[in-house]
Amino acid sequence: MTDSFRSATGRKLISRASAGELGVVGHFVVDADERRIAALVVGRGKKAQLVDWAQVSGFGPDAVMVIDDGALRAPVGDREQAAADGRLDLIGKRVLTEQGNALGVLDDVIFDASTGAVAMLRIGDRDIPAASLLGSGPYAVVLDATQDPAP
Repeated sequence: MTDSFRSATGRKLISRASAGELGVVGHFVVDADERRIAALVVGRGKKAQLVDWAQVSGFGPDAVMVIDDGALRAPVGDREQAAADGRLDLIGKRVLTEQGNALGVLDDVIFDASTGAVAMLRIGDRDIPAASLLGSGPYAVVLDATQDPAP
């Protein structure tokens, strides 16, 4: 089953062990090398916490289930803090090729809800395979233009 970052943002995060609500999904941390979701950001600002994808036991249309209440953790290091602050959120970032050509703005990310693997990057009305993802940061998302079937 596929899902998208836009549709999953705001979804409730529920502990499987306590059946309690732990917060809502604020945004996603993507490992560009692995082309998969590394963690979910829950909350905002200084109170933002992360849930590693390994702690996700189910990603449904109504809620995201995690193993237990201990799944939430504080950000560690500068990159995770930047992710928690929203500076690494992919949605709305400019998209550049590795040659520096602008392709537009990243509108959405399609992913496999059972594995966290990123499947497609949506730029306007174009879906570009995740294999093109080279990197992401506070300024832009960088793609390998040779992977795009319709450059």
